[in-house]
Amino acid sequence: MPQELSENLLTGSGVRRDWVDLRDQAYVPNLSILPDTLFLDAKTAPFVRNQGSSGRCVGFALANVIDIQRNLQKHSRSAASVNTDDSDDGHQRNVVSADMLYRMAHFHDQYPSAGEAVSTADEGVRTLRSAIKGFYHHGACLDWPEASLPRDTARWQSTCYNTEAPDKTRRFPSVEQAKKAREIGLGSYFRIASVLNHFHAALSETKAVLVTANIHDGWFRAVPENGGKIVWPPPMGKTGTHAFALTGYDEFGFHVLNSWGAEWGGYGEQPGIALWSYEDWAQNVIDGWVLQLGVRAPSAFGVSIGERGTKGRTSSVRAGSTPAFELVGHYMHLDDGFHVSTGSYPSFRSGWRRTSDYLLEKLDPKAEPSETEQTAYRGVLIWIPGSLEGIKSAFAAAVHRKAPIKALGLYPYSIFWCNSFVEKSLEVLEIIFETCKKQAGEDAAHLDSLIEQRVQGVGRAFWRDIEMGARRAVKGTGELPHEPDETDAPKRRIERGYVAEFLADIMKLKAKTGCEIHLVAEGAGALVVHEMLSIIDQDSRRQDHAKCLFCGHNPRDLFDTLHLVHPAIGVPRAKKQLLKLIDAMNGKISGDRMRASSARRPNVQPLLKSKSQPTARIYIPTPALEEAVQFGSYGKSILHLVSQAFEDRYPAPKNDDGEDLAHLREPRPFLGMSRIADDKDFPASGAIHRLNRIESQVHATDRISQTELNNDQTVTNSIFEMIKAMRKES
Repeated sequence: MPQELSENLLTGSGVRRDWVDLRDQAYVPNLSILPDTLFLDAKTAPFVRNQGSSGRCVGFALANVIDIQRNLQKHSRSAASVNTDDSDDGHQRNVVSADMLYRMAHFHDQYPSAGEAVSTADEGVRTLRSAIKGFYHHGACLDWPEASLPRDTARWQSTCYNTEAPDKTRRFPSVEQAKKAREIGLGSYFRIASVLNHFHAALSETKAVLVTANIHDGWFRAVPENGGKIVWPPPMGKTGTHAFALTGYDEFGFHVLNSWGAEWGGYGEQPGIALWSYEDWAQNVIDGWVLQLGVRAPSAFGVSIGERGTKGRTSSVRAGSTPAFELVGHYMHLDDGFHVSTGSYPSFRSGWRRTSDYLLEKLDPKAEPSETEQTAYRGVLIWIPGSLEGIKSAFAAAVHRKAPIKALGLYPYSIFWCNSFVEKSLEVLEIIFETCKKQAGEDAAHLDSLIEQRVQGVGRAFWRDIEMGARRAVKGTGELPHEPDETDAPKRRIERGYVAEFLADIMKLKAKTGCEIHLVAEGAGALVVHEMLSIIDQDSRRQDHAKCLFCGHNPRDLFDTLHLVHPAIGVPRAKKQLLKLIDAMNGKISGDRMRASSARRPNVQPLLKSKSQPTARIYIPTPALEEAVQFGSYGKSILHLVSQAFEDRYPAPKNDDGEDLAHLREPRPFLGMSRIADDKDFPASGAIHRLNRIESQVHATDRISQTELNNDQTVTNSIFEMIKAMRKES
């Protein structure tokens, strides 16, 4: 390498300043004694990378920090328990993939710094936070730092080693890569204030710090011939911005581990490492982050407890969002009918296709459930969460139930269809609730009525968007009315929704393998099921069978079991499709009505005492449990609020002059309300199962939040037990 490096290294690359986010946790130095100097131990030094002109310095810098910590972990183990994994295919350099870390940053790099435009380019500028969040959610694959093609499909080869790397156009990990990437995960991370002592303390504690800075032409003169020192002051000035790792310090400055190859640097005879003077650091440092790798403990998910209070009560856990790699291959994430391709939980059309191909080889209706890793599955359990919860909580719940579903010998698959939109919209409702509470008082008798009145305008728009989200997820975006002079090309519209394609593939899998198909829909997820049944019905009426996805398929024969949990769908709409399917699946069920359970333990009890066991079920609360539920400042359940203020009401009666009495319009009952159990004309009484209380209630009269009801596991456990019992009977 020449003494003066080419500035083409920074062409089209760089890194942006991390935006201000008050949720960032600040690094706080401990009071341990700091060494006067800190040099990177040769045993923990990483393989020196060369990013070339890729412009992916963010990925390379993070990869270096991860490798240093992995080496520290390895050398801290006792000799008897060391497992270096160096024997894998004879490969001796098990470094993490810089390209994967860079690609995963793309999903989180959504916010510009002040005065900067958002870059939509595939390559170029990223932020350190986006790379860290990408690592948190997706883990890190190992690289293949050779010119040859990798012999292990779980590795993600960076193009700096092989321009024809199989992953050069990849945007998302394969199933094999995602599974392996879970083994290298992020534990915690903190933002470092630009304080000299904080940087020294962070390096002393973790041995590597992630940094961005303005760089100048003096960096290109940091070569062994110059003692590996970054020249300061620079002859010319600022060249660009760059991401790198700090690995130590001495009385003269910090030690920079760069990604410009082993011929750069040479400070203290350390290849790839240069001295960055304190004057230069103070003038040009932008951001600093310190991180800690996590310990792989998949069996610990869902068993953590919160802080214990003075009376021994346990509070809920405060934790970050669930990593995306916990559910790769097991979910579809839609919003307004489109795949959500940014953020913590990205989703792509190709994702389900890969899962479908995988299941075709794994589905076996005779497979036995296993307490360990399933090698074959008896079927698929499709779970459609309600939209009235944010994506973070819905995703965490899906991860929590993944293992129990696999223990049934079933492959879990979740469809998130409107959760991202609702997560933001609920904030608007909370503002209205607070305004009403300030006006009427927290304990006012008329507070609920005031909320229902004030929230109507926003609520109707909110609910119609949810209904439209369900429709577009199944029927695509082309059904919306549009003006004749619109100029957007028809190809930009989705003629068939992604859930419709999914449903067609599920039917094919069942026809080819004879596998079980179980469907659970929570809350407003019932709207998606309604649209699924509707499109099957529409296809059966088509004249052009060439375009028919569902011709000859009867939904009654598709689902082995159907479970609607607190369904947020009006009874008039449910009668069009859902209740017909339930009636067809269950047949005639008769029996005496049972009184609502008053047991002290939560349980799910059928409404009718009958020998027939329904395969399609509707889960509702008892009147006492429903009375205990409150939604924020609203003293009733979310279903009552939707029924009273969001959903269309029945047509108004008329007076003697034929004028509508709009103020007398009655709200429509919802399928998930307790009152349907008292309706003797309800067409599916045999399907009704009632929940009497939830686990968090100490006394039956305790008030509970809507979130507590949604998160309670009693109904979920009842569904799993029902599936087990069904198999024993057959």
